[in-house]
Amino acid sequence: MGYKEEYQRWLDKGIMVDELKNLSDSEIEECFYKDLKFGTGGIRAIMGPGPNKLNKYTIRKNTEGFARFIEAQGEEAKKQGVVIACDNRNHSQEFCEEAAKVLATHDIHVYLFESLRTTPELSFAVRYLQAAGGINVTASHNPPEYNGYKTYDHHGCQSVPRDTDVIIKYIEGVEDLLDIKIDPEKESNIEYIGIEVDEAYYKALETVQERPGEDKSLSIVYTPLHGTGNVPVRTMLNRLGYTVYPVGVQCIPDPMFSKTKSPNPENKKSFELAVEVAKEKDADLIVATDPDCDRLGIVVKHESDYVYMTGNQTGAVLLEYLLSTKKEKGTLPTNGIVFDTIVTASLGARVAAKYGVEVESTLTGFKFIGDKIREYKGKKQFLFGYEESYGYMIKEFTRDKDGVQSTILAAEAANYYKSKGKTLVDVLNDLYDEFGYLEDIQESQTLPGIEGAKKMEAMVDEYRNGDIREVEGRKVVAKEDYKLSIHYDLLTGEKTELTLPKSNVIKLFLDDGSWVVIRPSGNEPKIKFYKNLWQKKEQ
Repeated sequence: MGYKEEYQRWLDKGIMVDELKNLSDSEIEECFYKDLKFGTGGIRAIMGPGPNKLNKYTIRKNTEGFARFIEAQGEEAKKQGVVIACDNRNHSQEFCEEAAKVLATHDIHVYLFESLRTTPELSFAVRYLQAAGGINVTASHNPPEYNGYKTYDHHGCQSVPRDTDVIIKYIEGVEDLLDIKIDPEKESNIEYIGIEVDEAYYKALETVQERPGEDKSLSIVYTPLHGTGNVPVRTMLNRLGYTVYPVGVQCIPDPMFSKTKSPNPENKKSFELAVEVAKEKDADLIVATDPDCDRLGIVVKHESDYVYMTGNQTGAVLLEYLLSTKKEKGTLPTNGIVFDTIVTASLGARVAAKYGVEVESTLTGFKFIGDKIREYKGKKQFLFGYEESYGYMIKEFTRDKDGVQSTILAAEAANYYKSKGKTLVDVLNDLYDEFGYLEDIQESQTLPGIEGAKKMEAMVDEYRNGDIREVEGRKVVAKEDYKLSIHYDLLTGEKTELTLPKSNVIKLFLDDGSWVVIRPSGNEPKIKFYKNLWQKKEQ
């Protein structure tokens, strides 16, 4: 059936008619020319009508596939159930309820949060309730027109390829997304949850502290950027004794993000109102979490200015604080391990090496870090996991990056160094003095639609098959192709096999220890470029 026929079928069934009638010919093609694909990171897409947009029918289809995946695990998995949570976006609660009804129709027990919750609490809840899996309706830090859908395994980890490959087959086996059965009599399988899980999560968060009970002289400005972090972050900072100044207008869970120029703490513009509050209150630290509160961005008062720190810089500083504190206390294990990703800057790895701690790099996506924690359980002691995109995890009671955990550790580190007359920027500069200055650059291009997909494919093909010998004035000495699972040594011509899961990513290694990466996003129409460039020390 062609896209025009499918469009007419939706009209004939009276589905989303008002939206459909307002579409142009090109918009009709975009909405109907293909089915929305569940990828390695689930789905993140613009909301609207048609099988290629996120709406209650595409939510039902993907949940029908996930329900069949849970059913295949047996009756015990159905009893263990699935936890569902959502963020503050338009239609998020509706999408959660649609997912819950589909699962309930399959006699799968559903734990549905009564109102919006953070991504890390969803991960925690799966583990706490010993559920068989989870669903999270969120588009993280994307613009207001987006929403998303992610699945989790029974470890509270986002589904990894060995599971998503199976889930995708079940989804593709759904014959008609407009004819998925919903049985109202089965809604008794839905159990609403809330404060009990919240308090269990808060109790676990207290264990993130390395120096509990120390005096808190630090003052913090906090913004949830209209998202889910407002309650848990402020609750924990207040319980731990910090002085907190919220950015009030950004504490409202507004799906349009109307009081911020960006809901993404990777964007400096997201901090504009927070900086104003910080200057007024003379605060020491500014903390921002993204809408689903899995990412943390910080700005530090340093001398007379407020200094933005990147995700890579923050990760290296938090790692220095964590490992140095454990060494001082005598609690640094001999079998400790830190996880980063293939696009995480190298400074943190050098910090870990200084303390004799192993670092292992995974593919991009925190699910791979969560899965490695599972793999090494009882063999190596997890200490810290992070990626360049402002995501950190300190304790494994969640298996996803956690903006609340990260806030607690960042606040404690800033408070400790303040007592020593230093800021987090001073600590970063000390690391640069010790290891050399590292310039980490991240660029991205958003390329939506059919033409955008073709452009992205051509860009990656140039890196994969082109003869690139020099980047940024540095010689290319090796290339890793994670889709083909091959490491090429360009100096010797030797090829070795990579053991990481396959992913459409290319990494070029340069002759001074620097590297660059090109990576199409797994769940949005965006291609990303990463540059990790070591600068020569001044003599």
